[in-house]
Formats: sequence, structure tokens, C-alpha cells
Amino acid sequence: MSEDDLWPVEASDAVQDALEDPALSAELFSAVVALTVAIAEDPWLENSTARDSAGDWRRLPIPGGRGLVEYVIDEKNHAVRLTRIIPL
Repeated sequence: MSEDDLWPVEASDAVQDALEDPALSAELFSAVVALTVAIAEDPWLENSTARDSAGDWRRLPIPGGRGLVEYVIDEKNHAVRLTRIIPL
């Protein structure tokens, strides 16, 4: 995979705040970072589901039943924006 194939991933303010929270466990932080890398490689991951009819808004389970990550795919600009982390 070349760098041109990767999708730049930007975190929303809410995601940045969640990742900077000292109460966030190291395991959850690591899982979200790993998902961010996977999303950059393929935003339409097999385990992700569409949140809207267009399929631009996606929801992906965090491994280990730790929660969900939500993101939107901007095909026009070839980018992804993480919008929310929902810890369980």
C-alpha cells in the first residue's frame, strides 16, 4: 500500500478531548489508535456499519467490547474525520 492509498484521519475536538482524558484507560487509547490506523488504510472496514443511507457516516466497534468509534468519510477530499468515541 502506498501513501497515496492512505486516507488522512482527523480527530474532532470531542475525540481529541476523549483521548487526552487521563481517566481513559491505556487499553482503550491503544485500541482507538489501532482503529485509526486501520481506518486510514480502508475506511469501509468489514466490521463498520453505515449510520446513514449514503454510507458516509460509519460506526465501528472497538475490539474487546470496549465501545464504538464513529467517523465520516469525505470521499471528495479523500479524508476521514473521527467524530466520536463511545466507551462502554
